[in-house]
Amino acid sequence: MKKRVVLLIAVAALLVFAAGAIAGSNIEAIQANLAHDFKFVVDGEDFVPMDGDAKLSAIVYNDRTYLPVRALGDAIGVKVDWDNDTRTVILGEAAAVVTPEPEDVEEPEEVEEPADVEEPEEIEEPAADLAIAPTAVNLSKSNVEDIVVDVTWGPASEITAMKGSAMNGLVNIEPEEGKHYTVDGNVLTIKKEVTALLPVDIGMVPAGTTLTLTITFDDGSQELAITVVD
Repeated sequence: MKKRVVLLIAVAALLVFAAGAIAGSNIEAIQANLAHDFKFVVDGEDFVPMDGDAKLSAIVYNDRTYLPVRALGDAIGVKVDWDNDTRTVILGEAAAVVTPEPEDVEEPEEVEEPADVEEPEEIEEPAADLAIAPTAVNLSKSNVEDIVVDVTWGPASEITAMKGSAMNGLVNIEPEEGKHYTVDGNVLTIKKEVTALLPVDIGMVPAGTTLTLTITFDDGSQELAITVVD
């Protein structure tokens, strides 16, 4: 609706400027009526066209209604202005004035920058080797606890298998991840539940017996010696 009203107020623009501003040879006299009983609503609210403190009425000409451009422009938030030099009614912002571009100024000659100095190539440090620490621990028969091992992964990224052997191969076990050991970052924990894999209770295993765990990684292997002590 705003666009239709803006078009109407553009047609009626010359009716609200001072007579001295619009006088000229291209002004044509017409016969029109003032509709004092016309009411107006803008965006759902009553609107009364005003010129200062005076109420303005709509003009009816050839069955069309014309409204005062400045009062209606203020009501719908459209700036209204008059350029007497060009006899132009301006709705909204005036066109930007184009200023002539300054004459080209000769740029100073470019000074050649010194040639780039090649930076020395970074020498990559060799990756750490796969390792575990400690590689040998004691396991007390009277106080069985988890065994914590630090892992330096090197080229490896995971443990793929684990096997244990004792008494010259007479005892062999295969610990399962989650049940008998866990891996958390760089820490491998051999759980005390691994003793349940032995053919006899840990309390019956002779002191000095060594169980060798072979830990297989996806790139290499390590051995952990677990010696039973009283």
